[in-house]
Amino acid sequence: EMTSSLVGSEMCIRDSLFSLQAKEAGMRQKDKVEKLLEDYPDVFADIINVLIYDGKQVISPKQLSETKVRSQYKAADSTLHEQERDILKVWKKGKDHKVIFGIENQTSTDKQMSFRVMGYDGASYRSQLNDDEDKKELCEVVTLILYFGNGRWNTSKELRDTFAKKGNVEKYANNYKLNVFEIAYLTEEQIEMFQSDFGIIADYFVKRRKGYKNIENHKPIKHVDEMLKFMEIFAEDERFLKLNLEKKKKGAITMCTILDAAEERGVNRGETLKLIMLVQKKVRKGESITKIADDLVEDEIVISPIYKMVKEYPEDTERDIYQRLN
Repeated sequence: EMTSSLVGSEMCIRDSLFSLQAKEAGMRQKDKVEKLLEDYPDVFADIINVLIYDGKQVISPKQLSETKVRSQYKAADSTLHEQERDILKVWKKGKDHKVIFGIENQTSTDKQMSFRVMGYDGASYRSQLNDDEDKKELCEVVTLILYFGNGRWNTSKELRDTFAKKGNVEKYANNYKLNVFEIAYLTEEQIEMFQSDFGIIADYFVKRRKGYKNIENHKPIKHVDEMLKFMEIFAEDERFLKLNLEKKKKGAITMCTILDAAEERGVNRGETLKLIMLVQKKVRKGESITKIADDLVEDEIVISPIYKMVKEYPEDTERDIYQRLN
């Protein structure tokens, strides 16, 4: 098992780290959504080539393979826990080049992130030791933290900065540093290096951080559905909910296409919320569905689902009713 050979201090670190599981669980939805896009070999390779190799086309998507993202460890109380990374792939080129690359996504800063990454990387090293009998395939593990926040990563980027207690042993205690990439602060040169859909996403976050009123990007999007799911969760913008551009649009889909459709849906959503609010007011006055429809100059077939929902959930806000209807 993974920690059978760990010394006591390392086990304490792991126990401290994974007491944070509740916090991680709350972020798991975002992580899994983003995984759908980054898990594509072309996107994954592109991220590594730009952020690690400065745009050089070192890694080909065909050279990437899957490896297990889940591992187990035993805490100090002998309880067995499971941990799961966001994305993990093996890059192998010929006989001499092999690296295990991991990607972790963050929408907020995390002072204890070095504990988490150290646990993930340690699991990958332990897995190699267990699976490679002749130890000829052992390789380095590199984890990238992609931070999608609008501000800077203003907390610790290494293990030694996370400790509340000091023992004057910095000279001897091993440190662990994070590779944090602030996506909203990538340079124009870096943005231009991307060849996959991730470049479009990075461009969006940079321009949003700079306060651009119109965020234009005319590059065709390859993974449209995954892009929409990403924008819905990571951009934290409700306008992207339930956009279905592949059915509505012909030709190439771009970020401009997405934003235009999102803006149109935002207008429609606003009109619906206003209608729900008016229906709620009239229902509270005890008015019938026929009178409400006449007063609002709407067909009863339009008012009916709203009317029924408002009657069933009288304490809901107009936003709650909107969510139930959709």
